[in-house]
Amino acid sequence: MAAGGDETGAELIRALEWIGLHAKPVLLASLFVIPLLPLPHGAFLPLLPVIIALLIGLPLSRLDLASILSDLADPRFLPALLAGICLFQIAATVGLTGLGGLVGLGSATLLMIACFMASPVLSAAPGIALLMGYDARLTLYWMLASSLLSPLMIPLALGLSGVALPIEPARIAMNVAAVLAAGVAIGVGLRRVIGPVRIAAEGKAMDGAGALVMIAFLLPISDGVAEEIWADPGLALRLAGLALMLNLGGNLLVRSVALRFFAPGRAKALGLAFGNRNIGLLLAALPPDPVFSLFVALAQIPIYASPLILRFLDRKEEAI
Repeated sequence: MAAGGDETGAELIRALEWIGLHAKPVLLASLFVIPLLPLPHGAFLPLLPVIIALLIGLPLSRLDLASILSDLADPRFLPALLAGICLFQIAATVGLTGLGGLVGLGSATLLMIACFMASPVLSAAPGIALLMGYDARLTLYWMLASSLLSPLMIPLALGLSGVALPIEPARIAMNVAAVLAAGVAIGVGLRRVIGPVRIAAEGKAMDGAGALVMIAFLLPISDGVAEEIWADPGLALRLAGLALMLNLGGNLLVRSVALRFFAPGRAKALGLAFGNRNIGLLLAALPPDPVFSLFVALAQIPIYASPLILRFLDRKEEAI
């Protein structure tokens, strides 16, 4: 019996390692396949906060959180990091929504821009930075600090933007804090149960588990997406364009400016952090809204395609 269990466990590890090794094409394929699956309407929506907590917790399980928090508190590093987070989340939210208001964007579009800019750095961003050869340490610390501060930063940024919110900022803070606390608990719990040595040894399997959770994230946010796209393809195209502009456009703008002041690896990491945001955290914190849900679903396209897009752009820059 024990031998059978060991064999099953070994097969599971091998399967996760395969997924981890082929994560880029698997994730990209899932982005287009899952919205077409005949899934029961609303079946996965209640799982959204749990999946987002797992997206936060799995990367944390691979880290010595106490050591990293000690590094984050370093007075030589902390002020610059906090200033950058305020610039990326608060100033960007206020500035872009203000500009959007001046050019006459509607309240729904302004809310989507505000939510995107107020969101912390994507949990998967350090992994993408490592894959691309960018400054993964800076991306990791930026992701952790912005995530841990998100119960404060998100409602503050949204409140200062002046955008009409469907829920009180205090309630947003509570909802975000609950999901974040669950993610931290999952990360600490997994690290304690599995052990840091085994987690480090099974790096590819952990990559595969992370990819599976990212695929699972598509299940609730893709609910009804295909029908909504067919019902109003013009709206879907505009939302996809907005997501691409905020993600890839913001990425390239920030890194082009940062290249004037920092080494390429760090500048590209800053662009990656600016453009890739954990907007799913806001989807779990705000009341259900079909247009906002469609925007979050379409915003996954540049996120999941980031490694391929950035690899192409980097090679093009190197060839010049």
